[in-house]
Amino acid sequence: MTPGPEPARPCALCERPFPLGQLTKHHCKPQSKGGTADDVERLCSQCHGMIHATYTNNTLAALYPTVGQLRVAPELGPFLRWVRNQPPSRKKKNKQRRRKV
Repeated sequence: MTPGPEPARPCALCERPFPLGQLTKHHCKPQSKGGTADDVERLCSQCHGMIHATYTNNTLAALYPTVGQLRVAPELGPFLRWVRNQPPSRKKKNKQRRRKV
């Protein structure tokens, strides 16, 4: 018997459905700042890339150590409103911000 398609799981940030194999592991509290395996969330590559294009590890550890806090971060608001309306199949590389927060 052949295995069926991989079940979809939502990205923890934008909540769009993806096969588990397409979600990346994001350490909400960076490992370099004391984060552990308990601090890991599954994110789509677009959300994960935007987080690291926007914030330094110091900022993530100090201000945004959970996905809930990232969801209300003012710098990510416009991106999240946009990405939630995109199909999961869309691939767009995020540009680095001139100054990370």
